[in-house]
Parts: sequence; C-alpha cells; structure tokens
Amino acid sequence: MRRGLTALILVLATQAVVANHAWAVDPGRSCHVGFSRWAASSCLKSLGWQYDAASASFVRPPRILDDSAPVQSVRYELQERCLSDADCGSAHTCAVNDGVEGRRYRSLVFLVGSDGADVGAPNVRLVCVYSGRAVPLAAVESVARDKIQKKLPQPVVTSAPPGQSLVNLFTIFSAASAPEQAIAITDPVPGEVRAVPEYSWDFGDGLTGRGPGTPFDPDVLPSRNRGYYLGATYTNPGTKHVTVTVTWRVTFRLEGVIDVPLAPIVMTGSEDKVVATARGVLVR
Repeated sequence: MRRGLTALILVLATQAVVANHAWAVDPGRSCHVGFSRWAASSCLKSLGWQYDAASASFVRPPRILDDSAPVQSVRYELQERCLSDADCGSAHTCAVNDGVEGRRYRSLVFLVGSDGADVGAPNVRLVCVYSGRAVPLAAVESVARDKIQKKLPQPVVTSAPPGQSLVNLFTIFSAASAPEQAIAITDPVPGEVRAVPEYSWDFGDGLTGRGPGTPFDPDVLPSRNRGYYLGATYTNPGTKHVTVTVTWRVTFRLEGVIDVPLAPIVMTGSEDKVVATARGVLVR
C-alpha cells in the first residue's frame, strides 16, 4: 500500500467510497454527492453539512478541494501523500479550510462519461483532502438558543377597560404580536436559527383563548364587531390571574436547505385583573 494511504482509508471507512478508494464527483449533481470540490459552488457549500437523525448529529463528510478540476464529472484515485518539498514541491501543504487542516495528495483524476465509465487517460494532480466532522445536535442547540433568545421580546398583557372591569362586560386582552425571528450562526455549524411564536391564554375561571389578540380601538366597538377582539366575559367578581404563554417554535435551517426542529422556548406574561359587580345608582 502506498505511503500515507492507510490513515486516509480509516478516515473514510464509513463513507461511500468507490472501488480502489476513488472519489466520484459530479458537478451537475454536486448537491447530492458526499465528496466534492466544494469550493466553487454555493450549492456545494450549502450541502457541505448533513443532518443524521439517527445519531442526532450534524455530519460533514470528507471532501476534496481541487481548484483546477474541470466542470464535468471526475473521479479521484489518491496516490502518495505529500510530506515534503521533495515529494510535491513547495505546494505540498494545504491551507486550513473552515477550521479543518487539509492534507495534500497526488491523485489520478479521471474524466467520467454519462454512462459512468472513465473517459481517456487520467491526469495527475495535487489535491487537498479534508477530514469529516460530526457535531452533536445538543451543541448546536445550545448556541442557537443562546443567540435567538436574546432577540425574543418579553410578552406583556394589555387589557381594556384599563384597571377594573365588570361582571358580564366583555374584557379585552392582548399582547404585542411579535414577528418571526431569525439569526445566522457560523459555529459550530453554519445555518440560520428561526423562531415563530404561538400564543395561548388563560383568562381565569376556566376561560381560554389563542392568538396575540388586538388592542382596543375606540372606532371598533366589540358589540358591533364580534370576533374582532380576544377576551373574556366574567360571570363572577374577583381578581382574575390572566396569563399569556408565548411558545416560540424554533428550527435550525442547515445552510438554507434542511430544517431541524429544536426545543421550543416558552415565555409568559400576566396581569391580575379585578372584576367587580356593577351596581345601579339612583340619579336625580
């Protein structure tokens, strides 16, 4: 076996490798292959990572960086690893790419036809090989929650009439409707964290509701616009502990392609609403 190839085979042992340890790369289908040139296309970059639900981890497979590869299907057969200038000249080292140190190899590069067969004799080129990486979902979720939670507004309950309300009077409740939130992260896995709010209410006395509600508008009376407002009509006096629960449904969008659900973020706001009994007053 050629020098340096043993260690590389161990790195690729769990990957789909062509016979004789060759890597097939199809630029036309590069969004769906694990081994790619990766540098030239935004599509290649966006699918540089994949999500493995079975292991609950984000996985980036090993990849080849070959800036001189033609824009058509190619197949690599790795030869000797470059360890010194004597092996491959002054370009025997590879730059760090996305935090991973590459290893330089001599490689036979075959053009591949539409039928999958090699076309013509191979070229010999120097390529950089970057090892794969796995990041647990928990590590991504920890960073994602910390980042997005800083953007989420604390829910505040607003009611009408303000202050005290009355039995059998429709009391309006609302919380400011928050828009969907999104923030990009690059580490430990590049992607976008998104959070979408859902609102649920406990008005007390077994009364509930859903949605953010609409603040009271003097030009829109609830008696003439049923269903326009969210609220409760109490039949018993007392202090009602009103709570709005905002559940943010959080997802991690892997490089704009794959949505991975994360644990929701739950926030609450409340108000103690006094409901009194209306009394008739004789006026002269």
